[in-house]
Amino acid sequence: METRKIQLTGGSTFTVSLPKRWAKEHGLESGARMHLYPHSDGSLLVRPDPTKNGERAITITVDHRSDEDIVRTVRAGYASGFDTIALTATGGIDDSQRTAVTRTVDGLIGLEIVSESRRRITLHSLLDTNDVSIRQTVIQLQRITLSMHENAVAAAIEGDTERAARVRERDDEADRLFGLVSRYYQQSLSDLQAIDQLDIDRPAIADYYTTAQQLERVADHAEKMATIAVRLDAPAAETISDIDAVARSARGIVTDASSVLLGGADVEMAYRALADRDKLLTELDRSDRRLYDSDSPDQHPLGLLLDSVRRTSEYGGNIAETMIQRAVRTGDLSE
Repeated sequence: METRKIQLTGGSTFTVSLPKRWAKEHGLESGARMHLYPHSDGSLLVRPDPTKNGERAITITVDHRSDEDIVRTVRAGYASGFDTIALTATGGIDDSQRTAVTRTVDGLIGLEIVSESRRRITLHSLLDTNDVSIRQTVIQLQRITLSMHENAVAAAIEGDTERAARVRERDDEADRLFGLVSRYYQQSLSDLQAIDQLDIDRPAIADYYTTAQQLERVADHAEKMATIAVRLDAPAAETISDIDAVARSARGIVTDASSVLLGGADVEMAYRALADRDKLLTELDRSDRRLYDSDSPDQHPLGLLLDSVRRTSEYGGNIAETMIQRAVRTGDLSE
């Protein structure tokens, strides 16, 4: 750490000198443009322009990569906040790899293929950070997730295979929304301009990201329950009489916990959600015992169904714990 004294220049301007060694390491010279980022905690971050023309670009070699590796690579580039992602292969990109790229792009909000050649595919994000609302994105994710969960349980109770299929189709929508939140969260770690454009601070976007991550996991379990629903020989309620009640309680825990962040509810709602989670876990233990004491041919898939309900309540509890940490950090629990 180095210290500097504030100097008064021209009778009205405060100036602070930069460490010479740091300036040389970053190729700075007289007249270079610097970016200043004031924060509410009293800190001031000073850094040179980190990008060219405000955009971030990366070129990735995908020679000998499998289709799944290419999918993971494109998703990683998108999540890392790159505006342009170029995929190159000296031996050429084959049809299977191109299909994998197209499939991945279709599953990511705002990303498009802008040019293709035998050896190169260029992707570009059309997202405008100024038009993105992290809050509204997470609210939309919550609505989709809870709707998926409710319909998956109903499909298992009613033996409705068409309803189960619709739930599975919506999982891609949930993944797209979480991918968008993940992109801006990752970008906020290195691109402070993005934080300014999103009109949000780092602790807040971290809370939204954590909440979105837990909601996306709930969506994954809703898809799993929908898959289980079509495998059952008999409606779930015939063996687990309280399946609808415990599933509704699990969704209530998620709703109450996330309402602290998304609905402006008092942090007491988070404490209540945690108490409800603990109570529900005890009820689920009893349901598990009754299931395994039964002679149902669906014993295994129903056990997986109850496990997904359990996981849903735990994810809601994770959100609640994040909200309590947020309240402590912001001083909402101080006297």
